[in-house]
Amino acid sequence: MVYEISPWALTWDDENYYMIGYDPLGKAIKHYRVDKMIKLDVMRCSREGRELFARFDLVSYSQKVFGMFGGEEEEIRIICKNDLVGVMIDRFGKDVCMRPVDEESFAVSVKVHVSQQFFGWLFALGNKVKIESPERVVKQFENQIRAVLECYK
Repeated sequence: MVYEISPWALTWDDENYYMIGYDPLGKAIKHYRVDKMIKLDVMRCSREGRELFARFDLVSYSQKVFGMFGGEEEEIRIICKNDLVGVMIDRFGKDVCMRPVDEESFAVSVKVHVSQQFFGWLFALGNKVKIESPERVVKQFENQIRAVLECYK
């Protein structure tokens, strides 16, 4: 497959480098794993996407994308046990919005790219987390869990 991308940033995630650039056909910011790139050509034309990258926040982008797998960006509200405060700060940064729910738990509202990797991250936290909203993401997660369970029947 051939891609024409205007490169803007290089980042490291989960033991891999990713080039982040602007895709003029899709008119969107996308990322590509550097070690999987082959047959590269450097084109002598103007780089595109300057207006998007003027507002681009690499840290925020990296926090939303799990394992650099894309998905639809959603605002997610998750209920977490109190001992996961550090986990949420490590993943989403010190400015993450957390509100007490009761004496044992808190709610966190974050923007993420909903993907199987995001669901995998949540699943690894076990019964200490629960997606509260939006309902369509709750249903997606439930369907993912059912699909995995089917493999064991």
